[in-house]
Amino acid sequence: MGRTILADERIQAYVENLLQSKTWFLGVIIGKLTSQKDFAVHLVRTPEPLDDQASSDDDEAATVSERKKRRRSQTKPSELGDMQEQWAATHARQVTMMLPGGLNVIGIFAVAPPAMMQAAQSKLRQVLFAIQKQEKKSQMSELGDSIGDRILLQICSSTRKYTCRTIDVTDTKSTFRPAEWKTQGGQERWQRLETQMAVNIPLNIAQTSRQTGLAKQIQVGLQPYIGRVCTSLILVDDSLRQEVDALDQSTEKRGKSRDKVTTENQSAHKCSVLLKQGTSGDVPEPSVKVCSTQLVIKGTLHGRAYVTSKATVADAQNSMRTDIVRSVLSRCELLSDDIQVVEEDVESHEVYSTPRRVFFPLPGTSLQLCDYMFQDEKASEVKGRVRELLDLKLEDDDLDFTHERPPTEEDCSQLVATETESGEVKGDNSNGAPGMKYYMMAGIGAVTAFLAAGLSYIYGQDT
Repeated sequence: MGRTILADERIQAYVENLLQSKTWFLGVIIGKLTSQKDFAVHLVRTPEPLDDQASSDDDEAATVSERKKRRRSQTKPSELGDMQEQWAATHARQVTMMLPGGLNVIGIFAVAPPAMMQAAQSKLRQVLFAIQKQEKKSQMSELGDSIGDRILLQICSSTRKYTCRTIDVTDTKSTFRPAEWKTQGGQERWQRLETQMAVNIPLNIAQTSRQTGLAKQIQVGLQPYIGRVCTSLILVDDSLRQEVDALDQSTEKRGKSRDKVTTENQSAHKCSVLLKQGTSGDVPEPSVKVCSTQLVIKGTLHGRAYVTSKATVADAQNSMRTDIVRSVLSRCELLSDDIQVVEEDVESHEVYSTPRRVFFPLPGTSLQLCDYMFQDEKASEVKGRVRELLDLKLEDDDLDFTHERPPTEEDCSQLVATETESGEVKGDNSNGAPGMKYYMMAGIGAVTAFLAAGLSYIYGQDT
């Protein structure tokens, strides 16, 4: 028997709106995969391809009107089968960055007439595998998730018939299997988990990796920390509970109407994340490494995850671990993209802030999604990204800025002073080697503290 996907009833209205456009669409399905049933909470069409978008955006000489004119001149392919799978995979990765733990891109959907849909079967398969490859490469996949199936939902624009199938994207030889797409009238009772987690991550980047991009260097340097998160202990509501226990311990027998009220007023489960420290058994043998870069990432982040009403403690813990890893990687990637050039003549510490996390509701549900906002950005820019990447229209009061804050000048001054005194980022060069260059980068914002990272480019010196 195939998988069963329970779809929120608001998805039906979204599809009907797409069908009125009389054109084809490709998009991603946001939801949750479980061993018993799968849940689809939102469909979002993939934006139309834009040729040379990066060069248009980075061209400082071009005016805003010129950029808009370039974008308006681009059109999507005439056929669904001509869609570039890499463009769809990139959109899926961007969407994943905006999801809390427990939610993921669980598949794709396509809207097209019968003949076009039939001709695009091979392309749709390629898109699913491209998304899987992109997810694995970015290390943002669900931690501990053994479910390799992904969903393909096909909607005929002529008959309005839904056809749902799944495929195992971990096996390149796998074939599609039938699945049931079932619209459910009531909302799933999602359970929310939250944490405030202090972060202190020193990273030493090898000299041999200096030719690779900054984002890749950081990603490789973060692997030991990600491993610690994967093996961390997580207390739920101040208790270390058995992994097989149900997360929801309530024993009240509630009717449907009463259960709905409880869902709306349900408080979040508070989590505490305990990272494993190195022991004599797992400390590697000492080795000499020539380093070109040192990063120190510090601060406090707000973590959030969602699980279904029947989730176990293990499900909740894995979802929270996923959110932490996803949040750290997303911010570092966004900041790396924002930093275009590092001036080699800078001799002092420079502090850069990673974007802080901003939450907003997914209409018609109890779920909240997120975006990352730089200090110099405005709320309108966040709403614009949400509209483009998630096809959601937000109002100003939909944005929640209360969980993280940007750093103050005092925060940055204290960080530089602390790093200098502790010797973690040290500017003394008494051996006659070429001078070190220091760049403080990367901050994860929070209510009580702000994360920052120090980059130290070291020339001609072994560490």
